[in-house]
Amino acid sequence: MTISRREFVSLAASAAVLKGQKRIPIGLQQTAVGKNIHDDLEETIRAVGKMGYDIIEFSASTFMSWTPARAREVRAMLDGAGLRCRSTHNEIASFTGDGTEKAIELNSILGSNTLVSVRGPGPVGGRGGPPAGLDAWKAFSDQLSAAMPKIRAAKMTLGFHNHEIEFQPLEGTRPIDVLTANRDITSFHLNVGLCLKGGGDPVGFMKRCPHRVQSLLIQDYQHRANWKEIFAAAEARAGLQFYLIQRTDGLSFVERQGGDLLQFAQQDLADFRKLHG
Repeated sequence: MTISRREFVSLAASAAVLKGQKRIPIGLQQTAVGKNIHDDLEETIRAVGKMGYDIIEFSASTFMSWTPARAREVRAMLDGAGLRCRSTHNEIASFTGDGTEKAIELNSILGSNTLVSVRGPGPVGGRGGPPAGLDAWKAFSDQLSAAMPKIRAAKMTLGFHNHEIEFQPLEGTRPIDVLTANRDITSFHLNVGLCLKGGGDPVGFMKRCPHRVQSLLIQDYQHRANWKEIFAAAEARAGLQFYLIQRTDGLSFVERQGGDLLQFAQQDLADFRKLHG
């Protein structure tokens, strides 16, 4: 069989494009297997690596209790399992005073270069009170920026992980718009399901924040996610570096009871691969 020169050039170009494509890593957020990590960290890390995950993201409730020596032990576990830690989930303590220096030191040991804030200002007067006002969100954004000199000096980036509340208007302005106006936040972790639950548009958000969405957290809400469009926007213009599967409900908000969380994490990875193609 012979092919024309034009057909040869077309095939060669297609092959070059495919060869140049990089597979985007898939990670697991700690909350998906939190109990397992608490019970046996080393065995859980080993199991997650064997499943085929590339990344694991630790939460502050776990890693901020470690000493540098313990963080080095965990880094050795990650290396042995073929896993990387690219970012960490952080509470406001990681962006305040000595907490910033500790978070930076531990992240550096683990190999992470992004401190992700996972919670905005709490309700007025504590749990059960009315939502914080717009001024509180502005003050929160300023507080994150105040930690930037140390973060920048460590050659790390600042991220934010959304919940639904950031996409709901507050005094005529959405908190997410306050945060996107803060150019110090360069590594958004967009939880697709919670964005949809709050009335947001994941694709619209990524279009407004080119090269600032480091990761997508793969959750759906009432089957509203247009995954083909979402994946295309994330990989073409948002600057996506990796995907994260977060909780035991994986691709939907279906409650799971009983069973092994590691089994759910493995199924979630298989479901994601089918979904992404």
